[in-house]
Amino acid sequence: MKQYTVTGMSCAACSARVEKAVSEVPGVTSCSVSLLTNSMGVEGDAKEADILAAVEKAGYSASVKGENTAKPAEHAEEEFLKDKENPVLKKRLILSFCFLVPLMYLSMGHMMWNWPLPGILAENHVAMGILQLLLTGCVMIINQKFFVSGFQSLLHGAPNMDTLGALGAGLFIVCHDRCTDASGYGRRDDLYA
Repeated sequence: MKQYTVTGMSCAACSARVEKAVSEVPGVTSCSVSLLTNSMGVEGDAKEADILAAVEKAGYSASVKGENTAKPAEHAEEEFLKDKENPVLKKRLILSFCFLVPLMYLSMGHMMWNWPLPGILAENHVAMGILQLLLTGCVMIINQKFFVSGFQSLLHGAPNMDTLGALGAGLFIVCHDRCTDASGYGRRDDLYA
């Protein structure tokens, strides 16, 4: 069984999509994909290039396990088991909160808890809207991986959890103006009538 490393999978739907795509390659007799180890085992006489192309066409990346490794086998195992994604996600979460806290304060604090707004924003609805748009844009840029991955999965006809998040957040941003009045501030009463 030939072993491959598959990257870009985030849920069971992703691994099922990869498995289905590779199973359809001529010459593949069986394919097994593991989401937890980001690995794939393929049996059959299919060409490596065809298998890698099928994974790429499904919207993910793959490489033959053991390729491009000059390290001894004992260090390769340690490197493989090292968690590389969680520290990056943790940094993005912390950075997102740095923008989300002021965004929530500005957008909801004065309406729900009567928190005071900075003087320059108290009656300046345009500046308030622009500031909220900038803060929201920063959060979207920090988390662009989810938007890119989600919409790519949707375009490939294999939606996953990233697609759910990208569509939900994207539709909220696009439709947000429907819930605000002409000045960009407050709720429209006719929307809920």
